[in-house]
Amino acid sequence: MEFEKAKKDFIINSKEYTKENLTKLMQAISNFAKVGEDGEVVIIKKISTRKVLKLILAARFVAHEVEDSISSDVSKNELETYSGLKKPIFIARYNEILREGFAKKDGESFKAKNILLVEKFLSELGGGLKK
Repeated sequence: MEFEKAKKDFIINSKEYTKENLTKLMQAISNFAKVGEDGEVVIIKKISTRKVLKLILAARFVAHEVEDSISSDVSKNELETYSGLKKPIFIARYNEILREGFAKKDGESFKAKNILLVEKFLSELGGGLKK
């Protein structure tokens, strides 16, 4: 019995991530960004350029978890548009998130690697998400 509980706490299946946890993630993101029904990410609170691309990817990742019609994938052009960063800064930050392993590239699109990285990022961002 204890083994099964420990296993459930240890192994995270993002498909079965609880509504309670997703609610916390949405609330944390809502302090900084909103996601339109079409998937457009709008930054509503200025944050450092080092974090803005992660925020966009985190917002889309969580939006997809709660609404299947919104893709978790973000194209490089969408990422640049949503971020509002100047080209040289965007390129530097874009390369950073790939190098750090926060995002994975799939053809011409990108997405956060997993829900645990999103959760960790949001707790570091300080959007009211407590571990």
